[in-house]
Amino acid sequence: MAYRPRKRASTEVAKFRSYPSIDEPIMLGAFPGYKCGMIHVMMVDDHPNRPTYQQEIFMPCTVIEAPEITVFGVIPYLETPYGLKPITTIYRIPAAGEKEAKSRMDLSRALQIPKTPIKDGWITNLDEKMRIVDKNVERITEVRLLVHTNPRFASVPKKKPEILEIPVLGAASPEEKLKFALSKLGSNISPLDVFEPGMFVDVTAVTKGKGFQGAIKRFGVKLLPHKAGKKRRGVASMGSWHPPYVRWTVPQPGQMGYHKRTEYNKRILKLGANPAEVNPKSGFKSYGLVRTNYILLSGSIPGPPKRFVLLRPAIRPPRWWVKLKRAGSKSGDDKKTKSGGTGKIVSPKITFISSQTAEISGERSIVEKAKVK
Repeated sequence: MAYRPRKRASTEVAKFRSYPSIDEPIMLGAFPGYKCGMIHVMMVDDHPNRPTYQQEIFMPCTVIEAPEITVFGVIPYLETPYGLKPITTIYRIPAAGEKEAKSRMDLSRALQIPKTPIKDGWITNLDEKMRIVDKNVERITEVRLLVHTNPRFASVPKKKPEILEIPVLGAASPEEKLKFALSKLGSNISPLDVFEPGMFVDVTAVTKGKGFQGAIKRFGVKLLPHKAGKKRRGVASMGSWHPPYVRWTVPQPGQMGYHKRTEYNKRILKLGANPAEVNPKSGFKSYGLVRTNYILLSGSIPGPPKRFVLLRPAIRPPRWWVKLKRAGSKSGDDKKTKSGGTGKIVSPKITFISSQTAEISGERSIVEKAKVK
C-alpha cells in the first residue's frame, strides 16, 4: 500500500527533514531549482560493474534551472533535551539600489520585512544579535542559512520567492560554520559553488496531480470479470466481517498525485551557467527557455514542468561510487588495471546532447557516425 496518507501536499515547497554527514570541511546542505523538462545525452558509461563499462550509452536526463539564491539570514542552534533550539535570528536585507529594491519587494511578498533602522544601505540587526551569539558561541551545535529563491530570474511565471532554511554541513567546527554563514550574509550563492559534475544527489518535490481517481488507477488492482455483479472497476470485497470496519489496507477511490516524494541517487551529469548548452531551439514544452544556471540530472524526477524541486547531497550514495571516490579512481580506471587516481569526484564524459547539434567532445559520438554513414 506504500505511502499513507494519500492526500494533497500542504505546500509545493518540498523540504528535507534530514541531511547526510559530509567529509568536506564546509558545504551547503541543499539547493533549490525549477524543473524544466527532459532531454537525452550520449555518455561514456563509467560504472565499473556494468557490461557496458567504458562504452557509449543512451541516458535520459532532466534539466533543472537553478537561479542563484540570496542569503538574508543566519540562525545558530543549540542542543537541548527537547531538540534543537534557535538562539536568535540574524538578518541582513538590502535597502538601497534599483536591483536590491526589486529583490526586497519580492521578499516582502513572502514575509514581513522587519522595521529596523537602515545602516549603510542594509536593514540589519547584526551588531545587536551578535552580542547574544557571542555569549552562547560555545554551545552552538548547528548553523542554518535563511535563503530565498529568485524566480524572477528564471522562466517561472511568478515573483514571490520561496523561503528556505538550509543547514551548513561539513566536518568543520560550529564556530567555523558560523563564520562561513556570516560571510555569506546578504550575498548570492550559485549551484556551481555547491555541487560538481559526477556527484549523486537526492531530489524532493511534489508530484504531478491526478485529482480524484478510482481504485483501479490509484492502486492498480485487477479488473473484475464482466459478469461481476454491480461493478467492474472496484474491489470485490471490502474486507472481512470482523473487525467490523473497513481497514485502511482496502484499496478505495481518493486523491491521486500531488504528494511530496523523494527520489534517491540522481547523478549530476553536467552543470553550468550557459543555458545555450541545454536549451532546445523552441524551448522546453510548458516551460520555455532556460535563462540562468542549469543542472543536468540523470533519469526523471517528480513533478511537472515549473515545479519547485530541492536537491541535497545523497544520503545513501551507491557503494560503487563511494568505493571509487575513496580510492581516488579516475574515469577509465577499473579493477583489472588497479590504477589509482586523484581522489576527486569522477565527472562523466558526455559526447552528445539531444537539444544541441554540435558535438560535445572531440570524438564523434555513435549518433554522429550514423549520420555520416
